[in-house]
Amino acid sequence: MNDKGTKGPRIYQADFLTALFRDPLDPAYVQAAEDKRNKPPPPPWKVLTRKVITLICLVVIGFLFAVAYLQVVRDAPDREKVRAGLITRINQQKERTTKLAADAEALQDEVATLRDLALLDPAQAQELRHLEAATGVSKVSGDGLVVRLADGPDAATNSKARILDYDLQQLVNALWSFGAEAVSINGRRLTSVSAIRKGGGIYVGDFPVVSPYEISAIGPPDLYDNFSKSLTAQIYRDLAQRPEHRFGFKITKQDDLVLPAALLPELRYAKVPNPSPSPTPSGGR
Repeated sequence: MNDKGTKGPRIYQADFLTALFRDPLDPAYVQAAEDKRNKPPPPPWKVLTRKVITLICLVVIGFLFAVAYLQVVRDAPDREKVRAGLITRINQQKERTTKLAADAEALQDEVATLRDLALLDPAQAQELRHLEAATGVSKVSGDGLVVRLADGPDAATNSKARILDYDLQQLVNALWSFGAEAVSINGRRLTSVSAIRKGGGIYVGDFPVVSPYEISAIGPPDLYDNFSKSLTAQIYRDLAQRPEHRFGFKITKQDDLVLPAALLPELRYAKVPNPSPSPTPSGGR
């Protein structure tokens, strides 16, 4: 240590950043580059071996890509045949279901006619006709409206643009509340036990329905006005304008609507009564 009043020589330290910019390469890298330059070239057989191995790898990779492509191209017609076969089967089943439904409706009309003949009472027969119309098991006609509801244009990629079973439930419940006497969805008549549910799609009872959905309703003369001004109708008009939904929604007043009969539901409590025994004549009389 220097005595007070004396000053030692001043020591200047090297500037690290200046040295770094002046010589940015690490000495080890410089040495490695120098060794590589001084290293003798590899023998020709080694260079040839590397090229051959590289060529073989490229050929194998190309062969695998070619096989995969040929497999995809070869299986494409088979997949298309399977798809076409499934579509054909679906259409056949739809036609068969439609035919069976028409046969069932014709049988229901025949049963109703035979029943009316057996009653022998026009008043009772007329009362049964009214009950059948109210419960949905007979065809009805009259004035009403049609509500058309459809998925948004991008429903395939946007789940918010798809119509749900809940939407159909809300519209149908609103129609019932405004006095609708008969309602059908895509030609499927609703009864007191018809469920609008979800199961790999939307079902009305046991029948699938797809977009666009057409809800037909027969009711009092003011059904169209009351439903068009309802909060439910206004909500779906707003949803139709929103970019994330863009539902198709339209209400049309229509005269002379014809709604088909629903299939007879399975009886849960009613049973066929046992025939009463015929009275036997007493002996001697």
